[in-house]
Amino acid sequence: MRPHAPDETPPLAQALARTPRRRRASSVPGARLEHHFTVVLVVDMVESVRLMQSCESITVRRWARTVHRVREEILVRHRGRLVKSLGDGLMARFDAVRDAVAAAQAIHALLEDDNQGLPPEGRMQVRAGLHVAHAWSDGMDLYGTGVNLAARLAALAGPGETVASAAAHDGLTPGLDASSEDLGECYLKHVGEPVRAFRIGPAAGLPATVARAPAHTRLQNELLALQPVIAVIPFSSLGGDPNSFAIGELIADGVNGMLSGSQHMRVVSRLSTRAFRDRSGSVAEIEAHLGATYVLSGSYAVTDRNLLVHVELLRAADRQVAWAGRLQAPVQDLLQARSELIESIAQAVNAQVFETAMKRTLAQPLPTLESYSLLLGGIHRMHCASRDAFERTGPLLEYLVERHQRIAAPRTWLAHWYILRATRGLSQDRRREAGIALEMTRRALDADPTDSLAMAVEGFLHCHLLQDLDTAHARCEDALAANPNQALAWLYKGAIHAFRAEGTEAVAAAQQALALSPLDPQRYYFESLAATAAAAAHDYVAAQRLAESSLRLNRMHSSTWRMLAVSLVQQDKLESARMAVRQLRLLEPGLTAQSYLARMPGGTSGSCRKWAAALTAAGLPQQ
Repeated sequence: MRPHAPDETPPLAQALARTPRRRRASSVPGARLEHHFTVVLVVDMVESVRLMQSCESITVRRWARTVHRVREEILVRHRGRLVKSLGDGLMARFDAVRDAVAAAQAIHALLEDDNQGLPPEGRMQVRAGLHVAHAWSDGMDLYGTGVNLAARLAALAGPGETVASAAAHDGLTPGLDASSEDLGECYLKHVGEPVRAFRIGPAAGLPATVARAPAHTRLQNELLALQPVIAVIPFSSLGGDPNSFAIGELIADGVNGMLSGSQHMRVVSRLSTRAFRDRSGSVAEIEAHLGATYVLSGSYAVTDRNLLVHVELLRAADRQVAWAGRLQAPVQDLLQARSELIESIAQAVNAQVFETAMKRTLAQPLPTLESYSLLLGGIHRMHCASRDAFERTGPLLEYLVERHQRIAAPRTWLAHWYILRATRGLSQDRRREAGIALEMTRRALDADPTDSLAMAVEGFLHCHLLQDLDTAHARCEDALAANPNQALAWLYKGAIHAFRAEGTEAVAAAQQALALSPLDPQRYYFESLAATAAAAAHDYVAAQRLAESSLRLNRMHSSTWRMLAVSLVQQDKLESARMAVRQLRLLEPGLTAQSYLARMPGGTSGSCRKWAAALTAAGLPQQ
């Protein structure tokens, strides 16, 4: 179901709607308006009219005290600025989404403490709306549709809740910055098109994991647990020059690529470690969320055309420095196929941890920092909840492919983008786009035969889009031979085993994928395929738990609703299963059991036929 905005518009939203934009923009004669990108937080008191009528003087004093503490304590602590207070609501602006979310949570907590000992009818609560947009500012106030949208989003929130737009949600790392629940596309008052919205709450600890593996696979997992786990964090710029932002990512990517080639250590996916860039004092979080035994991080300064890099390798358990070094190199060195700086760091890490030589593997990087920055931006956008941001990624990657014909990375990520188009239900011609993606991976592997991501992507294409499970399995095995830490290869391998009704192997592979990239921007997708693996192993309780966790992150992913319905039917929870199928049919109105089997990999296998029968039992039409 798509939630609708309540009939009652919050007082702050009413005030914003009543005030003509032109009059507000000229409230300061001669003020110069500036158009800039900002994070807008709107907070509105719940049932303010009733509280005022009950005891106006006490309500006014409590709210004034709250606003004072928000302005003097919470906003200072979370780097926010108060824009306005309207008597029963307030607006603040931030530069970072995670700061705005932390401030909203602090405001909710402040009022919760203030309500201690009061009867329910006397408690003061707020609801909050959060949006990222271009807004107009005259130095005192904010104007524009983005500001109004933040106020409308507050109307979706319940007492003590925060609701964010997709644009704001994309600035968070779920599980680290906050927990999130996808509300789907919501209709807001006076907003013509539905808006994708997310309910945001405090981070709820470590993410859900797949079912416990059977006994005969636990020994293998215990042996893996003895291997050191390395998390390479993007390096920070000491100068704060935005033009050099890509350098820190480039250093981390290079070191990560070299260390990942080892059979004797586990390297956390870069899509997970990048969440910790520029987070001070986060070693404990890295250890908790990523299971890292070592954390490699550093900083750099650019002088003329040279780099001065400071590197630290920390033992996560005792926070002690295992190795530190200061290195110098020309900036151009990072763009070579064999960077001396990157090799020096990787060798030092390897020597410190193992005191043995390692196999040197490093794919050729993009030859300019500008191109590398564009690639990083594309990778980020292709994992955004915003459909518009996602769709803009394709042309950007195509531009990089044309610009750098001999480089593998843009082609690999473009092929991966086509995969995500299919999984998000945006593909109009799956077979044609699969052909384009396969051409991209073929040419990527011509440029770099060791590109494990390209091999994994090919595995998925053969599995899910071309329904060739044997070739798919072989490509995933090739990917893991090239890089045993390739999380997507493990994930896709688990899905292949699941479609083959090989539940034990499916669960083991899904566990490994989740362990290697626990904060992946596609966490919902990892958990969705992990639910499929658990269902193949007949652990329907775990399958339900993983599917529900996935849907909290993305309720628009139809295959997750399918697996939730299957797991519920197998537990004889038929009414809940029927509700799941109703949600599924809202996303895929024409879906039938027959069309499901026709498009599923291994559609004639025992797993898929059993799942189709379960979907039919839950109300999916047979034909």
